[in-house]
Amino acid sequence: MKNVKGNLRRHRSEAIKEDIYLGILRMIMTNELRHGQRVIEEALAKTYHVSRTPIREALFSLEKDGIIERVHGCGARVATFTPDDVEQIYEVRKALECCALSKAVNNLAFTGLLQLKHDLEGVDKTTDANCSQRQKEVDLKLHKMIVDGSGNRRLISYYGNISLLTDSLKLMSYRDEEHAKEIGKQHSAITEALLRRDAEEADKLLRHHIEDGCRNAIEVFFKKHQSWSNEPIVGKRERR
Repeated sequence: MKNVKGNLRRHRSEAIKEDIYLGILRMIMTNELRHGQRVIEEALAKTYHVSRTPIREALFSLEKDGIIERVHGCGARVATFTPDDVEQIYEVRKALECCALSKAVNNLAFTGLLQLKHDLEGVDKTTDANCSQRQKEVDLKLHKMIVDGSGNRRLISYYGNISLLTDSLKLMSYRDEEHAKEIGKQHSAITEALLRRDAEEADKLLRHHIEDGCRNAIEVFFKKHQSWSNEPIVGKRERR
């Protein structure tokens, strides 16, 4: 029972940190927090109704990913973040995932792939407002399956080190329900190729899928920077 409670606490703690990480990254992507602007822990703690500990943990992760920088005497502030940074992040992601896929093709269990196919078909038939969210969940599941399926401990570790950043950008690249459906079709095609153990086709589809995601993320970046006010909103949750 103690182990179960401990695991639940750790899971909640990680979920809170990820929510804060995504929120801060979104504010940077939408120009609410601009290059050189201070990120105030106390304001964020009030916004998220948490202590400063998870805020510091999220900022540490953002610093590790080059999004936040620490300046002596000034605390944490936003580092330069441009469309070039988005493109470079996706290039790293593509290199790691395609490398993982070459190993995973023959390692992935049919039962897991069939379940994923079933999940994708279920999302495709969904017409309610949860469709986009469910598509995002299956998205993360597919890519994690590919990376873990490589069996390469170092690759899995390297990918894990940037997964919070890549997953956050990935989720922000979803534009609307129609776009979510299109991404779902790409996921289904990749899954079908994996079921056939067609490494060449799966690699081609995965590369196209990641490159498409990169274009969408950059498009979101430009649109948000054009549409948001230049007035900074420090420590405020992203708009919906």
